[in-house]
Amino acid sequence: MLSLLLACSTPAPTPAPEAAPALRPVVIALNWYPEPEFGGFYDAAARGVYRSAGLDVTILPGGPGAPVLELLAGGRAQVAITGADDLLVRRARGLDAVAVYAGFQDSPVGLLVHAPGPGGYADVKGPVAAEAGSPFQQFVWAKFGWEGKVELLPTTGTIAPFQANPAMAQQAYITSEPCLAEARGLAVEFLPGRDAGWNPYASLAVVAGSEVSAPWVKAFVEATAAGWAHYLLDPSAANTEIAKLNQEMTPERIACVTARQAPFVSGSAGVGRLEAARFVELAAAMASVGQTVSAEGACIER
Repeated sequence: MLSLLLACSTPAPTPAPEAAPALRPVVIALNWYPEPEFGGFYDAAARGVYRSAGLDVTILPGGPGAPVLELLAGGRAQVAITGADDLLVRRARGLDAVAVYAGFQDSPVGLLVHAPGPGGYADVKGPVAAEAGSPFQQFVWAKFGWEGKVELLPTTGTIAPFQANPAMAQQAYITSEPCLAEARGLAVEFLPGRDAGWNPYASLAVVAGSEVSAPWVKAFVEATAAGWAHYLLDPSAANTEIAKLNQEMTPERIACVTARQAPFVSGSAGVGRLEAARFVELAAAMASVGQTVSAEGACIER
């Protein structure tokens, strides 16, 4: 009887703790080096927002000609960061990819001019250094009738020719050349491409078309939106990480770029918005310079 009582009083084994859900690996392929133009993605990674959303995110730095859409197509990246014009061109060639989040509401592309300079594109008279054949270059030359009137100079990758010629304008990014010029003590102004009618989304997060309805994509978009919203309020965590990864990003330059790009990130529609109508407008702008693309199905509106 005693043995029976002892057997009955033996405590039940403690159940093993449940394993934490596995994180979903996600590689984000950037189309440029680590810089503040990707601040919201770095913010969400640095502060653990992606991990809290169930995502194990790796940010893959890029550079000139970074094959981000090829990495996406080959399954080596789950998210590619690109521009809306690049996306439409590649979709026209058969790439199954869809935009799910816009880091920049307004295009960072425009013209850097000496101050005081032309008030707008219609007032540009002197030589312009631009990327010959680029959609932006073709669009502004056609729209403002610059062919044969405005001298097209090659870009050199520096602002030295611009600095030496007060009459010159230069194709530029709000995230780059204006701050380089400011560091050299130049008085400059920036004419945004949107003022010319050229305004593709930038720092655009793109996923494979087959993945747009996957739960991880929704989690990624929500976490990314939280990252960008926080970055605009307090960029310190992300900028600290960016400075570690890119030695050219000095504290002064990071501060300049972060401040200058903020209105382009927010735009007039709000952080992270995606509107199909914007892709329709872009397709029309590209068609005006002979590029046949379609806006249909290019984005998931948010």
